[in-house]
Amino acid sequence: MISKSDASSDGLPSYSESVRSPQQNHSPSYLPQNIAAARTSLISSLLTTYITPHLHESALSGLASTTLILVPSNVSSLQPPGDTGSKGASETIVGFPSSENLTMIRLHGQENSLEFWRQLAVMQELGQQMRTHLRNSGHRVIGDNEISLQGLKSPNADWRTVPKEILGNGEVRVQVETMDICLRTENDMGLYETKTGKAVVVKVDVGG
Repeated sequence: MISKSDASSDGLPSYSESVRSPQQNHSPSYLPQNIAAARTSLISSLLTTYITPHLHESALSGLASTTLILVPSNVSSLQPPGDTGSKGASETIVGFPSSENLTMIRLHGQENSLEFWRQLAVMQELGQQMRTHLRNSGHRVIGDNEISLQGLKSPNADWRTVPKEILGNGEVRVQVETMDICLRTENDMGLYETKTGKAVVVKVDVGG
């Protein structure tokens, strides 16, 4: 049997030192790096899988404005209705102009929960990655103190109208925010139901 004195004399750590050492050497400094890496990876995957293809699809259709509504995986109120034997329910997103080019994307997996997407750092990085992607594609991103070369659109006679910056050729504007989305469904019996839930709204305007 090795005593404490024998262990010390042989250069072996004592029992108390062995118990304390994992806690002393275990530093939490890696946690922020892991969180940031996971955040970057998830947003990059979303950009590649959903956002970029929809932007290209809109461009091929000649549409200069695209609004994507990203529904977190655990926002049950905005999920499609379950199979109740009906032929299916039609869905209408209300609260947006009828002329708006809207696309709803329902995200999947625990990693796409509302708790993840409502974080300020996540929203900021989503906007940052989108702007970087568009700049790398040769666009001039308006925002972040950038001013369109076209200037402001003249307001009409209504003094309450806010002048809106119009975009020139090659210029784009990106807006990212979380907001309450209202979804109205109609089943095959003609019955309506309105549901509300949080979602991430991404709006991209392209000048041309």
